[in-house]
Amino acid sequence: MRTRRKIVGLMGAVLLFCGYMGVRIWWDVRQPATLEDITFVMEDGENIRNLKLWHNYYNNKEYLFLPSFCGPGEAASICADGFWKMGWDGERQGRRENEVVLSEGEHCLEIGNTAFTVVVMRSARVPALFVTTASGSLSHIEAEKGNQEPGLYEMVDADGTVIGAGTIRNLKSRGNSTFLEDKKPYQMTLEDSADLLGTGKQDRYILLANRMDQSLLRNRIIYDLAADMGLAYSPASRFVDLYINEEYRGSYQLSEKVETGHGRIDIDTDTKQTETGFLITLEYSYEDRLAEAEHYFTTENGQNVEIKRPGNPTPAQMDYIRDVFQDAEDGIRAGRIDETRIDLTSFAGKYLIEEIGKNLDAMYTSQYFYQDAAGPDNAPVLYAGPVWDYDKTLGNPVIEHTRPVDFQEPRGIYAAALQEDASWWYDLYQVPAFQEEMIRVYRDKGIPAVERMLDENIDLYRDEIWDSAYMDYIRWDTFEDFKNGEALEFETEFQAEIDNIRMFLELRMEFLSDIWLEGRIYDRILFDPGEGEMYVTYVDAVEGRTLTAPRKPRLEGYVFDHWVRKDTKKPYDFTEVYDGVPFTLEAVYIEAGQE
Repeated sequence: MRTRRKIVGLMGAVLLFCGYMGVRIWWDVRQPATLEDITFVMEDGENIRNLKLWHNYYNNKEYLFLPSFCGPGEAASICADGFWKMGWDGERQGRRENEVVLSEGEHCLEIGNTAFTVVVMRSARVPALFVTTASGSLSHIEAEKGNQEPGLYEMVDADGTVIGAGTIRNLKSRGNSTFLEDKKPYQMTLEDSADLLGTGKQDRYILLANRMDQSLLRNRIIYDLAADMGLAYSPASRFVDLYINEEYRGSYQLSEKVETGHGRIDIDTDTKQTETGFLITLEYSYEDRLAEAEHYFTTENGQNVEIKRPGNPTPAQMDYIRDVFQDAEDGIRAGRIDETRIDLTSFAGKYLIEEIGKNLDAMYTSQYFYQDAAGPDNAPVLYAGPVWDYDKTLGNPVIEHTRPVDFQEPRGIYAAALQEDASWWYDLYQVPAFQEEMIRVYRDKGIPAVERMLDENIDLYRDEIWDSAYMDYIRWDTFEDFKNGEALEFETEFQAEIDNIRMFLELRMEFLSDIWLEGRIYDRILFDPGEGEMYVTYVDAVEGRTLTAPRKPRLEGYVFDHWVRKDTKKPYDFTEVYDGVPFTLEAVYIEAGQE
């Protein structure tokens, strides 16, 4: 009797379990799955790395972005807790035995009753940087510039070698205008110093998003160009694929930070002496920018100078560095340079970087200078540099066309043009000693460095970042192809960006050599739009060269037709060679509809 009861009870338990499992599977099959439920798990020996899918709202597909160390036949397990039914390209997967091969291209993933189109993409040649924040989210960090939290990191080279791993003391958002972009830059401070760039151990690194540069290359080009020209402390950097909390964040540029200390700007700023080392930067006059500056002063000519180091200068130190800068400004404006207090070669090199790149921010922001308290003969010396922040250079097409200067035009002196509240380069440019040293550095260092960049390095950078840039192109819709419903043309569009940089740099060097080495006459030809409107009302003209036609003016109800010389009223032919005698051109319009 007892045995029968046991058998009946056991059968009942089995039936109850089977019923539960049936209901569970029935429910699971009908439950919709979300991306939060799905993780791709890759195991490499003792290393386990998880990757999440990214949803593209424009084409309704999911993307799995693989780091460069994943080979063509990389396998991964699909983890979808709580779901019994899983499939990959029509093949049923078990909950425990579900290893799939991640070949590039489109795949069909089934989880529960939900089917996903998964596009697998693979990077190459660049390391992958994995970051995990303490909260598992970026919400706090990205809510306000400077917000931070701790975490962990691991950096893996393209061959699978772990470059570094450890604890992040804090990861924080950074940047000015770049912080307002969707793809944000970060600063990563490590608990223990590590050598992530091959330049020695450091504890602070910058992750540049390069969101305002569709080539992703301009900062790297300028930093390496400056280093090749011999500018001290030019930041070392390398491209990485950044993953935060298992999600791909894009192609980033991991860079050294502009700061003082061993391994960076090697000056002592911690001393309480008045004549200590200083790291300073020139900044905009905007009230909101100055409000962020803890310690700054304004020279008599209106130049704003922010003190970065010492971090909390004494009143005596503030007065001292203000006097140093004011004395330097007064001397330069008077046409003299005290070379015992100003390192002329560094100033010449820094100016050349601004002018060669035609940097939008030249003398306005991110313009660093430092003073070594123990220069030659133990006298304090002011140096220009290091270089920083050059995404708005080299003819970047994203710079608005509503500005009074055409930054896509390779000709024209810009950094040394007279500008409101920012006249240091202009004043220096008028001093014969500076001109002489600047031209020497340009001839001996600038031209060879640019030639090496054009002949070799730009193509090396392009090849290095190509696959990473393709993933970034998809992740951030770089050229807004998805947004505009256009066909993806990564190879054409990305290569066009590289070609634009190359062409700009070639023509820029031709222009600078024309006026600095060949002594050709350089003028500005003015354009009179009449009752029409145009933002840039001149073009830069060089003797013996043809003029570049400006952007067409606009006049409501009319269409621009051609330009005529104001003195002769004859139509101007832009294939004519400029003879060095300036003139003005007037716009001619015809009524709309009468073309």
